[in-house]
Amino acid sequence: MHKSIKSSSQLIFIWIFYNFFEERSLHGFSSWYKDQANEEIGHGWKFINFLHDLARPVTLTPIEHTSQKYASAKEVMEKGLGHEQYISQCIRKIYQLAEKEHDYETQSFLKYFIDEQVEEEVNARELLAKYKLVNEKGILSLDSLMAQSTAHEA
Repeated sequence: MHKSIKSSSQLIFIWIFYNFFEERSLHGFSSWYKDQANEEIGHGWKFINFLHDLARPVTLTPIEHTSQKYASAKEVMEKGLGHEQYISQCIRKIYQLAEKEHDYETQSFLKYFIDEQVEEEVNARELLAKYKLVNEKGILSLDSLMAQSTAHEA
């Protein structure tokens, strides 16, 4: 469970994605990634509160990170999708362990995150697919579409 909190809290990746688009004045994209970061903060709190509710210890460790530079919007979106897939994998591993240990509370708790990750992967995949349709030449139109989206879904 602690690894999942750490994984969920690896907002540094999302902040780097946000920064990539903000530096290029692509505010629709940067707003979307900012919303993603804020959502991840909420998820981290849910994990921490869940552990406290069950009187389980919470150990917070520093987030390890090396600085990343991305060459293109496409690369950022591919890394974003990869990050969501990694988070999904972490949650599935915790769920499998909870099943093995007959930890029904954790299984129940994780169902929300399993469903949430399906949505997150769909959004990231759709964003990347839309980008591939328009490429760099159409990025301003796609950015405008992202800015207009109230839910910031791809």
